[in-house]
Amino acid sequence: MTTFYFVRHGKTELNLGLRFQGGDIDSPLLPIGIEQAIQAGRYLSNRSFDVVAVSTQKRAMDTANYILKENNFLDGLTVQYHDSLREIKFGKREGIEINHMDEQTAHLRQRPDLYDPTTFGGETIDSLVSRSTQTIEKLSKDFPDGNVLIIAHGVLLITLINSLIGKEKAKWREGGPLANTSITILENENNQERFTIRSFNDVSYQSTSEEA
Repeated sequence: MTTFYFVRHGKTELNLGLRFQGGDIDSPLLPIGIEQAIQAGRYLSNRSFDVVAVSTQKRAMDTANYILKENNFLDGLTVQYHDSLREIKFGKREGIEINHMDEQTAHLRQRPDLYDPTTFGGETIDSLVSRSTQTIEKLSKDFPDGNVLIIAHGVLLITLINSLIGKEKAKWREGGPLANTSITILENENNQERFTIRSFNDVSYQSTSEEA
């Protein structure tokens, strides 16, 4: 059985400013985002991972570094970087303030089956889930009895997780948004198509308030 630990990156400046932060833009971790990552690392410090798979965006890679600095089982650990784990691309909307009254923004959050980013050159939900799922399936096959740590992004993770556990496309955003550095654990038995959820959006380990 492969056990996946999915972790969203720490809070960033663009998160704080409520701006679109997709696959073609980056923003530094805030001090609270760094602290969140350190606390997540301490929480996972006694968990031995067979591989760590990280998005190639800086906010995810920085989060991974803070988490792994706290881990007690780094000797021989393999860290992989995957473009396929980058956040969904928002096209011309990258970096602009989120308009919650916009129809496509509402679809993205509530009805991803209706989301159509054509007018602003964004990436489709199907593309996002397809590319990320391929990576997860390969990791499940390569590490059939392993612990796999995934560090990526909010929209990618919630849609991927809901897809992996078998929800229909209209419900791929249920339970979102995931909290920054939240931990969701899924299990996959013998590389089966369906995954089982063991823990969802866990931030019980966090002791830092948003105002800190």
